[in-house]
Amino acid sequence: MRAKEFTINVPINIKINGDGDPEIDVAGNDSDDEETQDVMLSPQQQELELQKTALGKSSKAAEQILADPEDNQIA
Repeated sequence: MRAKEFTINVPINIKINGDGDPEIDVAGNDSDDEETQDVMLSPQQQELELQKTALGKSSKAAEQILADPEDNQIA
């Protein structure tokens, strides 16, 4: 297939508020859900994330690993 033969459909809702500002809503894009989702990592990646944390880096994955050590044990 050629690149021009692909079609991508993205549902977008645009509402105009009373003060004239547009409110854009993309279906399936909930920022609240994105913040609460757990990050799934392999044991090797978990180990790398912990090593990065020891060096001073911070990431969502490392925070999750350190927050609940019972669920995220490296076997």
